[in-house]
Amino acid sequence: MKKIILLFVLFCAFNIQAQYSGYGYNRQRQRQMMQPQTEQKIPEPDFPIEKYLGIVTYDIEKAAKKTGVKLSSKEGKEFSDILTKYNKDTKDIVRINSFLINSSKDMIDNFQKNARKTGDYSDQAKVQKKMIDDLKPFSKTLKAEDDKLINSMKNLLSEKKYNKWIKYNKKIYKFFEPELE
Repeated sequence: MKKIILLFVLFCAFNIQAQYSGYGYNRQRQRQMMQPQTEQKIPEPDFPIEKYLGIVTYDIEKAAKKTGVKLSSKEGKEFSDILTKYNKDTKDIVRINSFLINSSKDMIDNFQKNARKTGDYSDQAKVQKKMIDDLKPFSKTLKAEDDKLINSMKNLLSEKKYNKWIKYNKKIYKFFEPELE
């Protein structure tokens, strides 16, 4: 008799618990359905042209830390001078070519916006070719600055520190083409 009463009590307890948890779930679903659904907006196109071109402004302290150079040493002062000069020269090049960079960015962004609306990506190759042709002189100038920086760092840093410096550059999406010797 005790077993039957115990089973009856357990059955009732599980039954009540199941009803209440199901009730709470249904209430939550009803509340979600009553709330107005906001339509997800597609983000505006924003082509990262600086990243594409490899334009980097170095944080000297962070670069020194990642490379293992102490800024208080003679090597650190030269390291700081080299990066300061590189940052200044790069900013000057970007400022001089800002109209070209902005027009290329606008062209890519407008193409992406129109292509999303119409679903027609057939002109993508033409737009990419035009952008590459427009930015080729700028890329060559930037490449010359990068080559100066590579040579300066190679002459200044030990092989171990130079490898750390290259590794740091890869993390900030600045890639140097290996020199063929």
